[in-house]
Amino acid sequence: MVKISNDYITSLIAMLQSVYIVDRIATTDHDATNESDFLIQSIYTKNTFDADKIYPQKTSLVEGCKLLKDILRGKNDISVLTMQKYALNIILIQKNINKISDLKNMIGKKIDNYQDNSMIATNLNDQIAYSEEIYKEYVGIIRPRVVISGKKEYLNKNSSLIRALLLSGIRAAFLWDYHGGSKWHLMFRRKEILNKCENYFI
Repeated sequence: MVKISNDYITSLIAMLQSVYIVDRIATTDHDATNESDFLIQSIYTKNTFDADKIYPQKTSLVEGCKLLKDILRGKNDISVLTMQKYALNIILIQKNINKISDLKNMIGKKIDNYQDNSMIATNLNDQIAYSEEIYKEYVGIIRPRVVISGKKEYLNKNSSLIRALLLSGIRAAFLWDYHGGSKWHLMFRRKEILNKCENYFI
């Protein structure tokens, strides 16, 4: 049986943190650039499966943890259900990418090119733009697509960050899968995962 480890919980929460911010910037005039920094950085953190190294700011995952608890407790308001749908689509996309080894390798090489090119600035805005490029070029062709609901003005304004955050969510889904993650656990091991969430920040 898969162990519900710290790596398992952190990667799952990070994925939900990504969709939480996506939902917020799609529906409100909220500037989430700075709070998205560590999630965007996670895309370019390679050669480790240690969740604490990929997401060192544990306190930045508070909303993702809260969302996971809401999902596990069966909270059914429209916002939670919408974010749950985004997360399930991200998991399906990750599974489909995993089935196409060439595609997974191309995404990895694209990330390597960013890291290796000293001519590319490493500021956050540049990373967001590059992450959006990866998403549009390689992830946009995968089904199911993640269709984001929100106000048109906010969707247009934040389109680059939304795609970058979705890519960070897929990155977290890969890590969760590596540590044994399965959507079935959210039903059949709900109490165990919820207990881990309750003690996550202790």
